[in-house]
Amino acid sequence: MQVGNRIYHNQKGEILFMSGEMDNGVARPKDEEVSWIDIPYGFDFTKQIILSIDVETKQPVIELTNYETPEEKRIRELEDALLLQAENEVGGIL
Repeated sequence: MQVGNRIYHNQKGEILFMSGEMDNGVARPKDEEVSWIDIPYGFDFTKQIILSIDVETKQPVIELTNYETPEEKRIRELEDALLLQAENEVGGIL
C-alpha cells in the first residue's frame, strides 16, 4: 500500500513535522490522536535511544547504546594493540 506524506502543524499552520511517504506501509488512521512530551535540552542521543513513550507515565522508554566517540574508539584500539604486543612478547599470556 502506498501511503502519502502526513504533515503535522500547529494552530497557526506552521509545519512541525512531515512524516514522509511510505511504500508497502500501513494505512494511517484518519482520527489519530497526537500527543507529545518534551525531552530536556542536552539529552545525549548518541548514548541512548528512545524506543517509545510510556503512555501512562508520559516518560520515554530508553535503551542505552554502545556508541563510541572517535576518541574512545582510538583509545580502545590502542589498548587492544598494547595487549596483543604484550602477548606476543611474553608468549601467550592472553
